[in-house]
Amino acid sequence: MPCLALTSLARYIEVLFAPGLTPTSFRERTAKILCEVMDCQQVSFVSFDPLTRRLEVVFEPFYPEMAAGLEGFGRYMADFPCFNCDPTVNEGRPFFRSDFLSDHQFYKSAIYREGFRVAGISDHAAMALPSDGGMVLFLGMEKRDGKTFDRSLRCRLDVLQPHFGNARRLAYLLSTSFPGETPVKTEIFERAGFSHRQSDVLALLLIGKTNPEISLALGISLPTVKGHLAAIFDKFGVDNRHAAMLRAYEIVRPPAPIDDPSAQRAATRAEAAAVGADSHSRESYP
Repeated sequence: MPCLALTSLARYIEVLFAPGLTPTSFRERTAKILCEVMDCQQVSFVSFDPLTRRLEVVFEPFYPEMAAGLEGFGRYMADFPCFNCDPTVNEGRPFFRSDFLSDHQFYKSAIYREGFRVAGISDHAAMALPSDGGMVLFLGMEKRDGKTFDRSLRCRLDVLQPHFGNARRLAYLLSTSFPGETPVKTEIFERAGFSHRQSDVLALLLIGKTNPEISLALGISLPTVKGHLAAIFDKFGVDNRHAAMLRAYEIVRPPAPIDDPSAQRAATRAEAAAVGADSHSRESYP
């Protein structure tokens, strides 16, 4: 079955948003989910700065040939709309390499010979993620088994894309916000239009309290907690507590670009256009 069953989608969402969500666990969970649902062998987490054209990629898993392959990729990526880290490609929806290049065109191209083949990658698919601070973010799915992607699986990426976007932003916000049991001041939410009791619920939601724990802390019944959450979801225009937490974090602390160190990273400076034989990309490691 090409598309995900509701039970499978619910299971993946539960795994993605399980307790302990951090930038590192987000990458690990996302890679595990995508490798399973897309039959790929590697996932790349791409950050691209359009102003400096610095391209940085964290790989799950990482192989030594990734760095050399990324240098070749950066040399030619501007020549191909599907590889140029443009979040407007395919109107922001997930896409496959074969949407833009036939197998013959791809395997004859310089970006394959000096980039993908060097890295041991036989095919590529990608989805854009919401970003802050001017950076462009993508998830790349890589086939390393000599095969190409089955495009009938596109609907799986369409369904998962918004959940990956929410999980990434929440992971980075959680990594720098409200450690331990320190709640935010409820007045912040009241100024944003929430009632006093809804604000109490939001403050506890942000430090990871469950519905029964919120009920006990506020001295209200569980159905009342659920009623407040329903009203909060409606005001935020979301349908689950994870998305509501994300929106609440944005009220308390506007999102800013946050990064974390990783040994599974390679970087290069991408060429702005097709280049001649005398030009070279630089590879660097943070």
